[in-house]
Amino acid sequence: MTDRETFRLGPPVVFWWVWVAFVAVNALDYAVQGLPSARFGAVVGAVLLFVTGLAFTLALRPKVIASGDGITVVNPYRTHFVPWRLVTFVDTGEWVQVHYAPAGAEGGAGRLDSGLGATVHCWALYVSTRARRKIAGGPPRPRPQRGLAGLGRGLAWGATAGLGATPSSRLPEEARYLASLPPAKAMAVRLDTRADRERARAANNAADNSEEQPGVTGTWSWPALAAAVIPALVLLAVALA
Repeated sequence: MTDRETFRLGPPVVFWWVWVAFVAVNALDYAVQGLPSARFGAVVGAVLLFVTGLAFTLALRPKVIASGDGITVVNPYRTHFVPWRLVTFVDTGEWVQVHYAPAGAEGGAGRLDSGLGATVHCWALYVSTRARRKIAGGPPRPRPQRGLAGLGRGLAWGATAGLGATPSSRLPEEARYLASLPPAKAMAVRLDTRADRERARAANNAADNSEEQPGVTGTWSWPALAAAVIPALVLLAVALA
């Protein structure tokens, strides 16, 4: 697995580029044929600008990034960072959900107390009602082989060769399980598996690292807010003019 992975669903990105193409075609058409009036052009331009701002913040911007330090959840107007050592587990509700414990609650390679902390919802990884029904009635997640305690479920899939399992006996089972899941759920499983592995690694390296560890952060994205608020104000001004 690479050190940095970006998780997002395809339809929102497709919608963004379809909308960009729509705006470009309309702009070209009006440039060639001209506008009926200046006010009509102002209204159309303001509407296109407003919807483009919303499409950017709601469809293109959201994503989830798994890096060497932790999980970064980029939502429409806020960005959250959760270091691996504080992630308790990743599951799904209406969105993929990253559960975390407060700083100072970590205590080993195992899972942290899931009753502590809070949850970050990943806007980019929405789980539809149909997908939730499929998840509820789907097959249970395959369990890792015994004898790998300390690595737990965080052991990378396919990395058990030489430890009692072969690629032919492990990888197809995990691959079939992931293929049977809705995309958002499959991404949640991958994030959850990596969180287990990274947390175990962080616990093993804790004794050798005396530096202060980062905690959970949440910040507003002012460019994203501007992309929605400024076009809305422009549209309002044009409508009232």
